[in-house]
Amino acid sequence: MQPFVHLRHFPFGTAEDCLDAVGQIAAEGSYRGHRADFVDGTAFGPGELYLTVGAFSDVAPWRSDYTGQQVYYESIRRDKEDFLTIRDYLWRWDTDWFWCSRPFGVQKPMIRRLWPRRYRRSDVYRKLVAFDRRHGLSDILTARRQLPPREAVIQDVEIPVERGAEFLRFFAANVGMSPVWMCPLRLRGARVWPLYPLQPGEVYVNFGFWGTVPLPAGQADGYYNRLVEDEVARLDGHKSLYSTSFYAEEEFYRLYNGDAYRALKHAYDGEGRLLGLYEKCVAGR
Repeated sequence: MQPFVHLRHFPFGTAEDCLDAVGQIAAEGSYRGHRADFVDGTAFGPGELYLTVGAFSDVAPWRSDYTGQQVYYESIRRDKEDFLTIRDYLWRWDTDWFWCSRPFGVQKPMIRRLWPRRYRRSDVYRKLVAFDRRHGLSDILTARRQLPPREAVIQDVEIPVERGAEFLRFFAANVGMSPVWMCPLRLRGARVWPLYPLQPGEVYVNFGFWGTVPLPAGQADGYYNRLVEDEVARLDGHKSLYSTSFYAEEEFYRLYNGDAYRALKHAYDGEGRLLGLYEKCVAGR
């Protein structure tokens, strides 16, 4: 196996052009003459999007290091190309958990120098977020500053590539969080996932967004998440169920193949000793 990955960052001024390029790469396996062994994208705003196309390489004129002072996602806007070892490519987001280390101040040069490198990892940030949620520290500080309460909007959603630009326009106008991560995917072969019904042969784009936004006056927690859920359904997409969900039960089982799920539940937990999928993912939220 070749030891390096050669990255090229291609800028786009519109979501339509960016998502069209994703479709082209899915069809041809290359972009502008460059082999696409890897591809993902980053949307910093409606008029600033990038696709990162990676290819295995035997050589690396230089090798970047994003485990120290440099932040990977910032390089996407700055550099046209980059070289990483395969290991560093696979873990390129981990030091800053994509961009989610920002609330801890770790991307500020002085704090970054003082923050031990062994604690610059996504699992550490997740533990800090869990501690904050358990004790409500951010909510207390927000209230003391007399600022609007904030809603966590933490989701990954799959949208058909031809409707991806619609989703990005909706998200920018109604949620406004950035950056947004983009990762193309499709099922291999004709086999489907019964409880997550993506269509064989269809190219989807996973849009990932993770953070908090201030709630409008008079709106309760769940306002933004429900907006996203409704739009994802309208665009024939699906959202991953690791995230906070607010679906009504009938809607939930319509979207996640309730008939197939009930058959499995009857076969393997006929007495109902375990919670159902809806209760695990939605109820009580």
